[in-house]
Amino acid sequence: MASTRLLVNRWIRSYTKAWLKKDAKAIASLFTEDATYHSHPFRPVTHGKKSILDYTLGALDVGQVYEVRFGKPVVEGSRAAVEYWTTMKEKVEDVTLAGCVMLHFAKNGLCRELRDYWVLQTGKVQVPANWGH
Repeated sequence: MASTRLLVNRWIRSYTKAWLKKDAKAIASLFTEDATYHSHPFRPVTHGKKSILDYTLGALDVGQVYEVRFGKPVVEGSRAAVEYWTTMKEKVEDVTLAGCVMLHFAKNGLCRELRDYWVLQTGKVQVPANWGH
């Protein structure tokens, strides 16, 4: 098995590419069949790859994704935390989504648990200096 740091960086690159393309199937393919996806602390948990695909299809129902950035991940064992910052056009207005995901990986390199903590701001907000380090 590759090191967790390598797995995390590979996962982030794949997730970023899929998010920019609004490719929900590619995102769902990054998870184990029995994965859990906590899209927000106060929302119900999504269970299983099929449900993750369904959730992601809805989440990516935006006009355009302009930019997706992930910071440098913090890795410990099979877990990682990483900040993200993205700008996109929702139905009629630009928004900025900033947050942090907690990831737990299976030995095969797929994510078996994702916990997402985020905030949404109207408009395109620039990434702050020293963000993501």
